[in-house]
Order: sequence, then C-alpha cells, then structure tokens
Amino acid sequence: MAISVEVLNTTYRQLKGPLIDTFLRRTPLLDTLMKASRVRKNMDGGTYIERALMTGSPATGRGIFNGTELLSLTRTKRTEQLQVEPHRLAAAIAIPNRELAQNNGPLAVMRLIEKYPESFMKSTDLCLESFFLAGAAPVGNHAFNTAGLSGFLSLNGLFTGGVLTGTTNGLLGFATPAAQAGTAVQTLAKSEAQFYYNQYEAMSAWNADGPRKLGKLTRRCGSYSIEGKPSLGFMDPDSMSNLEESKRGHVRVQLVETAQEKGDLHTIEHNGVTYHESLDLDRTLAGFSGTALADGGGYILNPDYFEFSVVQEAELSDFEDRIASQDVVVSKFQFHANLICTHLAAQGCFSGTAL
Repeated sequence: MAISVEVLNTTYRQLKGPLIDTFLRRTPLLDTLMKASRVRKNMDGGTYIERALMTGSPATGRGIFNGTELLSLTRTKRTEQLQVEPHRLAAAIAIPNRELAQNNGPLAVMRLIEKYPESFMKSTDLCLESFFLAGAAPVGNHAFNTAGLSGFLSLNGLFTGGVLTGTTNGLLGFATPAAQAGTAVQTLAKSEAQFYYNQYEAMSAWNADGPRKLGKLTRRCGSYSIEGKPSLGFMDPDSMSNLEESKRGHVRVQLVETAQEKGDLHTIEHNGVTYHESLDLDRTLAGFSGTALADGGGYILNPDYFEFSVVQEAELSDFEDRIASQDVVVSKFQFHANLICTHLAAQGCFSGTAL
C-alpha cells in the first residue's frame, strides 16, 4: 500500500515544529545570536532594517555646582542611520510520487521526511553560516548557491557582490582603519572620524607575532565594547592548528588538554574568546586566492552588537500534489531576514595566522 499525501502530512505536521525550532541553531554564529537573544523575530514590516549608529553621545551634560548652569541642547556628534534590506529565501521541497508509491508504514514516512525536508533544513543552515563567514555558499550540492544568498550581509570584507541595499560590501575589512575609509557598509561609508570601522591585525607568521597580535586585537575590540565583550571567534583550519599547538605548549599542559577534552573538539577558548574552526574559511579555497585570507585568518566578534532581524520566520507548508514539470508532491519553504551590526569598532578580523 502506498503512502498517501494525507498520511505523509499527518506525520509532517507533528515534525514541522522541531524542524523549525532547530533551524538557525545548528551552526555557531546563528546559535550564539539565538542564545544571546540577538535574533529578533516577528519584526514589524518595512522596506529596510534600520538601526541608529551612535558615533557619540546624543546629548552633552554639565556639572551642576550652583544650580544656575544652563543645559546644552547641542549634540556634539551626529547619529547616523544604518540600513540593510531583508533578504527572502524560498524553495520547493519535492518528494517524487514514485517514492510514496514504493513505501509504506510510519517508519517509511519518517525516512522520507528525514531524507527531504530535514536534509534541506540542515543544508540551509550550512549555507547561511558559510555565506555569513565567507561570502560564498559551501562547496558541494547544497540548498542554495552563492547567487541565491547574495542578498544577505556577509562578514567577509573581501566580498563585494551583495545585491540588496546595505549588503554590497562585506562588513569586516581586512585592512587598516585608514584603508577602510570610504567603503560603504550597511549604506554608511566607513570613517575613522566617526569611529565606523572594524579592528584589524595582520600577522607576519604565527610563531613570530601571532599570539601577541591576536591578544592585542582581542583587547582592542574589548576596549570599544560598552556592552558585553568579544566572545566569539572563527578561524581557518591551519590557523586553528597553530593556536592549538600554542595552547598545548603552555606551562599548564594538563589543564589545557583537560579543558579541551571536555569541550567541542572544533573549538578552542583563548583570551576569553571561543574560536570555532571553519572549513568555510579554508585558505586553499579558490575564492581566497591572492587575498589576505590566503594566508589564513578569521574574526573576533562581540555578539551583543549584532542583530539577526526576522521579517518572516521559517515556514514549511503541507505537501501538495502539484502537477507541473515533475511527478512530485511539494512543500514550500520560506524565510525572510537579514543581519545587521550596530557597533563596528567592537568587531575585528585578522590574517596571516596560518603561516
């Protein structure tokens, strides 16, 4: 007996909740933002996600000594407005009618849901994480390609192919603050005078100045962090190996190894920052050839200044038998959101750590 669309949807409706609840929680960046309550759901409608960039205090105070002092209503610095246009994703998740006809029973239904909708949701998570970190879709057969994701804001300052308002250039430039000046990010040109730039350190070689400059960069990001602290980091695999080797060479070898064994084998904590190894930043990828990331690198982030604003939460429709060009039943996936950063000077990136 074949699996009917009604039987398939009965089980699917029970599993939609868990599938959507785990969406955005499978990868380090989005999971960190979720845990820090930086994913804002059910955002009111609008063409853009707009947030104020406070380049200074909006008011000037005075000390009161005799009670006759006049208060100043002049703002000494401007309050700029950041704009990022939300990006919408949609997909048709199709199960061939042939597979419904050849299977039967509750376990077969579960297998089909794991094979198609669940695999698609997992792949979408990987695509989002890869684009945010590298400005490109992951290598392989995945849910979305780079062109389909190019409406999102990428952290990678080497990326210049964003198609929606505020996403043209990647957020974190692999250059000094002076060299970043004039590059438009989130519709606002970077400027040292306005403190709208990210921190950056270039290492000549890991053993020469890697740990020292990495610590310097972390402290500088922390100095600009009025809220929270830099706590999330990403590195390419070769840089992660260098960091691991340095940690194991520490005087307290046993303590370092024990802490790592209890944690995730793909993460290392250093100077208060939890670094994640990311294959999306692998320096051998063709997209990094001839760039700063060809020598290895990554990011140091303060999640308190990021926001993932959701216009429409992820949705999965019931399967319907839609006769078009294929003999399939189809469930529609849709999602509408984007990333925005309100304090760029508290974020940093680095290069040369794999040498």
